[in-house]
Amino acid sequence: MMENGNENAGFDTWFRWLVNNYRNRVLRFISLFVHDRESCEELSSDVFISLWKNRDTLPEIADLDGYIFIVARNKALDYLRREQEKSIDLDSLNIDAFHFTETTPESVYISEETVRELNAAINELPQRTKMAFMLVREQNKTYKEAAEIMSVSVKTIEKQVASAVEKLRDRLKHL
Repeated sequence: MMENGNENAGFDTWFRWLVNNYRNRVLRFISLFVHDRESCEELSSDVFISLWKNRDTLPEIADLDGYIFIVARNKALDYLRREQEKSIDLDSLNIDAFHFTETTPESVYISEETVRELNAAINELPQRTKMAFMLVREQNKTYKEAAEIMSVSVKTIEKQVASAVEKLRDRLKHL
């Protein structure tokens, strides 16, 4: 890809920036599938190792953001396949919406009861609805990006997110 030392140094700096800016987001995304912190960290590292091994093709990728999360999804699913030695039933996975998240100023004002209720409500959603909701709402993916990551249509993502929001709103009305 790059032939002289200065260009390689520039790429190394860019790649360090990429890792620093995506590490926590990739870790949180993987934690939607895998709930063991150590495994999540290893898989997150595997994502960046894979990106490094394919560094010559990275400049050709039009949607690097989406690509990174597709690699992360594939690493998580491969891990689960190896661990369970059977096909994965996405509807049986338990997702904790606040797993490995950092406190934000907004979250300081949310009571513990509200957080518990919200987590419970999110965990009652069908698996694919949960995943669509998390990609769009937490990861700030566009509907199109979420659709590509989940290998479904944009309309499916729109319906799943709308359904999730409606169910969460109904569940949290009394709070």
